[in-house]
Amino acid sequence: MDTREWDEHYRRERSDLSYPDENLVRLLKKHVPSPETAERLWAFDLGCGGGRHLRLLDDIGISRITGLDASFNALALARNHTRANLVCGEITRLPFNDESADIVIAWGSLHYSGKDDLPVMLSEISRILSRGGHLFATLRSSRDTHMKKGTHLGGDTWRTGVDDISGAIASFYTEEEMASAFSVFAEFRYGLMERTLVGDTGTVISHWVIRARA
Repeated sequence: MDTREWDEHYRRERSDLSYPDENLVRLLKKHVPSPETAERLWAFDLGCGGGRHLRLLDDIGISRITGLDASFNALALARNHTRANLVCGEITRLPFNDESADIVIAWGSLHYSGKDDLPVMLSEISRILSRGGHLFATLRSSRDTHMKKGTHLGGDTWRTGVDDISGAIASFYTEEEMASAFSVFAEFRYGLMERTLVGDTGTVISHWVIRARA
């Protein structure tokens, strides 16, 4: 994976996000057990970026937390904000043991690659999830218009021209494609999260939000 665009992204001050996504907060509060149980869990944030969701996992009482990202600059930023174990690596080749994870977060990371990579990543996530373990993930929807700038590579995969990650690969998924990909899990549920830009209601940012169980 070429990380140049992401290393450059994480040099920018705007990439240092302080607050977790409220949708993930709601999912975790609903599906993660009591604080007493959380202390015994191991959670992984795959594509952890600057670490905002690593802090969230810490806040809800999870004692063992690991963040993975392919960008050294992202991990350097995360190191300033979290006590979690940090690993440089890719979701297509997770350096973790089988059934070692109770919780996996892949929030805003799975769609930043070609579509051939998605089944590989989900297979790896399924491998490391313990029986009954939860995955909380997002995937860019084909309804999104915000990031479809730059060069269309075919199959609704783009080399995006969005300023802060210009040159990065991004793929967009129909409901049928998303549901087919996540059928590798014993159970999954999903919803659609959409918003427009302030001052530009014609541009849509659209994500599938998925909760799956091994």
